[in-house]
Amino acid sequence: PPRARARTPAPRAAAMALRLAALRRFASKPVPLGASGGQAQAMKDSVNKLGESVKGFSFSAFFEEKHFWKAANVGPFFLLLFFTPTLYRGFKDAYWTRQLRKLNTEEIVSDRYEWLKLNMLKDEVEAELLKQVPAGSVKPLELGPALPP
Repeated sequence: PPRARARTPAPRAAAMALRLAALRRFASKPVPLGASGGQAQAMKDSVNKLGESVKGFSFSAFFEEKHFWKAANVGPFFLLLFFTPTLYRGFKDAYWTRQLRKLNTEEIVSDRYEWLKLNMLKDEVEAELLKQVPAGSVKPLELGPALPP
């Protein structure tokens, strides 16, 4: 009898198993209903604290000279100020690249339709001229008499 081979899991199944293992590894520990978990509560508190700081932000207080130079965290402000031209240029380039790529596609399609229309007209003209050809074929065109007078 033929030997039974051990079946190896399909690559798709192995990938799914790894994904599930990673999900279980990084998932928080289960907390019974009604009880609050330490990490979950800390996360909720930090989100609430962030929301309160955003609600309580005042531009006039932040940019007041004494507070701005002594107490305020001005790093993000100066980073934004420094990188604004680069960010603006990047967004502008991305926008115009997208727009011109779309326009280029539209022009290519339009040119193909125009080429098709011209060739269809040319084919119709050739078909009509072929219908008018005499039975013996076309006579050669003479520009003048063969012998001088």
